[in-house]
Amino acid sequence: MKRLVTAIAVIAAMSATAHAAPDIAGRMINHPAADQWNIFGAGEKHELVKDATVNGGAAMQVISAGQGANPWDIQAGVANSKAVKKGDVILLAFWGRAVTPGSATIPAVVQQSAAPYARIGEQTLSLTPDWRLHYVTATADRDYPAGTLGVSVQLAAAAQTVALGPVFLLDFGPGYDPKHLPRNIP
Repeated sequence: MKRLVTAIAVIAAMSATAHAAPDIAGRMINHPAADQWNIFGAGEKHELVKDATVNGGAAMQVISAGQGANPWDIQAGVANSKAVKKGDVILLAFWGRAVTPGSATIPAVVQQSAAPYARIGEQTLSLTPDWRLHYVTATADRDYPAGTLGVSVQLAAAAQTVALGPVFLLDFGPGYDPKHLPRNIP
């Protein structure tokens, strides 16, 4: 738990404005532990593994057998556990790394969790062998009751193994300037 608090502090420091750091724990709209990832798709294998080198001490390791017809044919996801209002600025932050091969390029999407899966934020991310926090920002296009807004980390782009650590879905409310949120480091 101490490492999760440290990760929350890192996100808070990176998203602080000149006036005050936001209350990150109060903005969480999901449970952040690595075992909260839902993995699905044909040709995947996954397991929760202990890993002392990542915040939280565990990671969901996902093996993709190969490229699917669509990148989302294998995916990891989580859903919001609290309601989101139209105009709210959302930040997805998760720990991730490539296990094999030495790098992975994956789309990460914040979207409606049922058809038509309307996307409100997306980013193509580059995973390396080192643990890093990865980010996607979004602005809610409508109200989303609990369980109807989700995250999709799409893993069917290639034969690869990735490790996904704790995942944070944060709601900064309406009017928050996304330029104050952390960004991916190339």
